[in-house]
Amino acid sequence: MTEVEHVPVMLKEAVEFLAPREGGTYVDCTLGGSGHAKEILNLIGPTGRLIGLDKDEIAIRRAKEVLAPYLEQVVFIHSDFRRIADLLKELQISEVDGILFDLGVSSYQVLDAGAWF
Repeated sequence: MTEVEHVPVMLKEAVEFLAPREGGTYVDCTLGGSGHAKEILNLIGPTGRLIGLDKDEIAIRRAKEVLAPYLEQVVFIHSDFRRIADLLKELQISEVDGILFDLGVSSYQVLDAGAWF
């Protein structure tokens, strides 16, 4: 696994547009390096909840490390975001306060393409 410093793209703009509220429930459909997720968790406070999806199993492992201080608030799901409705239903979540899709390709995936594709 190649080590790369993760710098989330358009962090301020994406999170500002999402407008996370304290205590809210949010879904990060492309967890990746967890930069957006970490900022969302900082804004939703200790009573908020984050559902983090990624189809890249390595991204999920990295996210668990990056988001270690928030483990009680995060549900990590190794899955494609196309299953979001079914996954939320399985978690018995009927509504969320916001959903983030970061549809770019991460530096990790470019450098370790053989591991991801």
